[in-house]
Amino acid sequence: MRSTFRGFKRQLAIGAAVGAIGGFATPSLAQDADKSSKISSGNEEILVTARKVTERLQESPVAVTAIGADRLERIGATDLSDLSGRAPNVTINTIGNFGSSISVFIRGIGNGDPDSTVDPSVGIYVDGVYLPRTANSSLDLFDVEQVEILRGPQGVLFGRNTTGGAINYRTKRPTGQFDMRGSITLGDFGQRDIRFAAETPLIDDVLAVKVAAFSQHLDGYYLNTFTGIPGRRNATSAGMSNTFTFRPSLRFTPTDNFDLTIIGEYSRERSENLPSINVSTPNQLLQVFYGVPSFQRGQEVRAFAWNVPGQSDVDVWGVTAEANWEIGPGTLTSISNYRETTKDINNNDTDGTTAGFFETLRDQPHKQHSSELRYNAPVTDDLNIIAGLYYFKQKYFLRRDTFLNVTNGPTTSHTNAITGQTHDNFAVFGQAEYNVTPELRVSLGGRYTTEKKDFFATLFTPFPNLGPVYTLSKKWSNFGPAAGIDYEVNDNIMIYAKYSKGFKSGGFNGRGGTPGALGPFDEESVDAFEGGIKADWLDNRLRTNLAVYYNKYDDLQRTVIRTLVGGAGGNNQETVTDNAASATVKGFELEVSAVPIDGLNLDFSAGYNNAKYDEYMADLNGDGIITDNSNQEISRAPKWTLGGGVSYAADLGGAGILTFRGDWTHVGKQNLLTTGAPDGRIPSYDVIDASVRWDMPGDQAYVTVFVKNLNKEVYEASYTPVGALFAFTNISPPRRWGITLGFDM
Repeated sequence: MRSTFRGFKRQLAIGAAVGAIGGFATPSLAQDADKSSKISSGNEEILVTARKVTERLQESPVAVTAIGADRLERIGATDLSDLSGRAPNVTINTIGNFGSSISVFIRGIGNGDPDSTVDPSVGIYVDGVYLPRTANSSLDLFDVEQVEILRGPQGVLFGRNTTGGAINYRTKRPTGQFDMRGSITLGDFGQRDIRFAAETPLIDDVLAVKVAAFSQHLDGYYLNTFTGIPGRRNATSAGMSNTFTFRPSLRFTPTDNFDLTIIGEYSRERSENLPSINVSTPNQLLQVFYGVPSFQRGQEVRAFAWNVPGQSDVDVWGVTAEANWEIGPGTLTSISNYRETTKDINNNDTDGTTAGFFETLRDQPHKQHSSELRYNAPVTDDLNIIAGLYYFKQKYFLRRDTFLNVTNGPTTSHTNAITGQTHDNFAVFGQAEYNVTPELRVSLGGRYTTEKKDFFATLFTPFPNLGPVYTLSKKWSNFGPAAGIDYEVNDNIMIYAKYSKGFKSGGFNGRGGTPGALGPFDEESVDAFEGGIKADWLDNRLRTNLAVYYNKYDDLQRTVIRTLVGGAGGNNQETVTDNAASATVKGFELEVSAVPIDGLNLDFSAGYNNAKYDEYMADLNGDGIITDNSNQEISRAPKWTLGGGVSYAADLGGAGILTFRGDWTHVGKQNLLTTGAPDGRIPSYDVIDASVRWDMPGDQAYVTVFVKNLNKEVYEASYTPVGALFAFTNISPPRRWGITLGFDM
């Protein structure tokens, strides 16, 4: 029978990979292969969990890029933002001057808003747990087993807010064996990173414990030349970051058919806000009344003067429990999580000058808890099912204070606004796969979701805010189906096609300037069609994966910062999200990896993305007139993204292994603004990284020398025009170098 035959091949491949890795219960997904195997002789067997089951990458009918622990280490990736361009049609950048917050765009769909009032379009999942906010989303990549970047809607198995795609991030689990590893990195701009992980069995084959810790420091890439602060006589480094993360985990396996893993999380950040670079035009109020230096867009500006060095204080703690119980023919999995975040942004000098023009404070605590229960089972030799229940609840509070002196007069206005929300979400989902023949498989699935958001807000009014509190509530429900077919041409080639419908949650506007602007806005939806072919050639020395897609978006949520006429207390702008557009997004993605000779690895990826509005009707400038903006560009949707890598490992005999590596990413020209206005356009850019690594004899220690942004490319990571007030930008990191000393024993 086909399922038995194909299932046997899959189990044999997975078993071989797991056996090579070791461990007593869970396979290491991204192949931390045998430590002595540094010189490759072919493409490695990669396992993924993109469909909530462990399967070979080449048999998974999903457009997914899997980046394992070994590759993360060798490309020098320390957080999620380092993965920008590592997969086709994927860009990841920091949001404005919020250094620990990132915006992820896949196939031109994403969210660049730092506040909790707007849900992301690309879901980020850590150990199966959904992170609902862009705030503090730039996760560190130490002690990570694998990062999977799933392109395209993933609604059935991952749920809402994946209309662009999902990032599936899995930490390393205790294996039941003794292991200790770590590294120290010293680099340019005061970089000092320390990483350490250790694990040991407490009771053989029953209880194991693991701890991982990561400390990171950076002086910053900027120089504040302002000396007007009391006690300051000299220019100082700026953009400093300090983070510490601690992750303990415990794995309990009392029987052969049950395991429980408990993962703790604590993270502490004490950093300066990334400096804003003033690029206001002569007719914006900052320039009209203050005449401060304004810089040219795209210029490399590292030294300038601003009067308020802002501070970002973030504390995160949480705990996740994952249990797997083999019941009957299948496995029952439970994943539960509780997580709290506090984030205080103090004295944020948003205008980036010495003018007392626009400064802000933000206090935004957040709590979430979730539970997922799913059952995965082969009902018959030809039928496999996944069925589950999901519950999610979050609460957030956001206080924003703005200090504004528009006219350079004797008085600075202090306005204040408070928003908060409670959000409940429940879903039931299922997917069935049936083997029609030994080569042909069909699948059908769906997810029903219901959610409710209870929202309150005060508008910006002079402090203390004694204005009315507006309370709003809305319920939504959604059903998202999916269907697919795949065909195994032979042992090395698989083709597939699928359809899915996804949605992004509706919500409210926490930064609306009038009662009518608070919302609600409704869900956006997408009908997605995708096909692909995955193939291994030449005795596994060449791998080519191709995906083509066609997506139709309706009620597309668009967020704009616009002028607010007659705002209270001098508040001259508001940020509003609305279902203003529909769009068509289509393109293709190609990933190639080759090992032409032993030790030489070549990688190439290409993404072509044609994203256009079918309709875009919105009031973009606050004059109350809705205009047709359908000819505008979709934000952060470059037509081309390209990437390449080459590495060569040379066996030095008794002296170890020397590996040379170079990586290149290209991002085509794009528009940074949701409005698609012409001033949001930036040119294409290219970034080149390089490294040399020496693995010492005995394979327990290594030294890596690296250079990032070797070609000194400068590009705008974000650009924010704030109505008639001012405009600021943030630029890419400069060229920097460092050295890492590491051990694994």
